[in-house]
Amino acid sequence: MLTRLFAVAGLCALLIACGGGDDGATTTDSPDVKVSPGASGDATKPAGEPSPAPGAISDEAVRFETADGVTVVGHLYSSGGPKRKVVVLAHEFGASQKNWTAFARELAAKGVDALTFDFRGYGETGGAKDTTKADRDLESAVRFIRSRDYAQTYVFGASMGGTAALKVAARLDLAGVATLSSPASIMGLDASQDVTKITEPKLFIAGTRDDGGTYAQAVSAFMKTATAPKNDAFFDSDKHGTALLSGATAAAVKKLLFDFLGV
Repeated sequence: MLTRLFAVAGLCALLIACGGGDDGATTTDSPDVKVSPGASGDATKPAGEPSPAPGAISDEAVRFETADGVTVVGHLYSSGGPKRKVVVLAHEFGASQKNWTAFARELAAKGVDALTFDFRGYGETGGAKDTTKADRDLESAVRFIRSRDYAQTYVFGASMGGTAALKVAARLDLAGVATLSSPASIMGLDASQDVTKITEPKLFIAGTRDDGGTYAQAVSAFMKTATAPKNDAFFDSDKHGTALLSGATAAAVKKLLFDFLGV
């Protein structure tokens, strides 16, 4: 799987005229991506719930508890095919699981189930916001999805969600972890020491013009301390987190993630 990703990554050098702008404004971003060469069951469904028709995507509302008693609300997207791989998608600060919905449906259409969820205090999940406990929420999501007996579980995180993903990947056995515009630390959530402990395949993605290059610098730091297998990708863009999945960068970013999953 990773061999194919790295082969494709080594050839990526897409040059398109680029422009600037805030995430909320119309921008012309160049998917000029620079990618470094890397180193080398069936889901349990509630009784009576019908399987989706072939080609249809089901949206199952789910709930699970964190270790400190917070009820987290999420949505599991599935096409009803063989349950081999699942991706847990963690959203960025100030956003919600809805930022991942469209991509989750794309994954399901490709035969990879996807779980989105809201961190505590966001969207459909109650309680007070607490960035320092984002990894607890994400870990509960991973443990929940494991109860569905998938053969392989991946975690993709955007910004804060990616920082939490690195912490969780350092202590749980995953199939792989990918981050979009994720810092080493954010508001008390610090994964700078966790990156070195992750043995699973890792993919770090960022825009070179996002916050003046702050997140691209974080990716470079991750690559220096992370062990193999690892890979990075830089886009000539000011887009942040899940915004990289839209506009000019969308096709190239999605391809990297799909190749990382081997689909």
